[in-house]
Amino acid sequence: MKNQAALRTAVRVGAIAGGLCVAWVLMLYFTGQNPYGPKRLMTMFVPPVAVLVAQWRARKQAPEQFGFSMALLTGVVTLLLTASLSGLGVYTLARTGNPQLIEQNRLQMKRMIQAERANFLKEKGGKEQYERSIRGIASTPSALAQDDFSKKLLAGLFFFLPGAVFFRK
Repeated sequence: MKNQAALRTAVRVGAIAGGLCVAWVLMLYFTGQNPYGPKRLMTMFVPPVAVLVAQWRARKQAPEQFGFSMALLTGVVTLLLTASLSGLGVYTLARTGNPQLIEQNRLQMKRMIQAERANFLKEKGGKEQYERSIRGIASTPSALAQDDFSKKLLAGLFFFLPGAVFFRK
């Protein structure tokens, strides 16, 4: 019984958070901005907040039954759903939207990295890192989606464990 309430909360919060990420990318697309560029990363705060909100709401529903494992499960489910929906939204937009935007994004990211070339070369192993960065620019819908998913997952990973410790009973 307690598992169902916590999981329902995790699914609800994860779906809302993922929907917010997709809405932001769509807003960028429909306003003529680069939906795959740096402005897309403004949603990086959404997964950590969603994880903490889900854990807090699940604990609030059944505080006497909400332990560490349930807090951990709630955070993981919320994080995976948020990151998955966000990545799926980016993938769907990249597949159905204007394909020229992907190429424009690739060129914009390449120019940004090239502008930082001098800083790369000052570091030890900077030349290799610079070349890796240039090669690592996403140029396909699946690469853009994978980039979005992994960054959102990484952002949330730093919060679900501390949240579980804090919100456990």
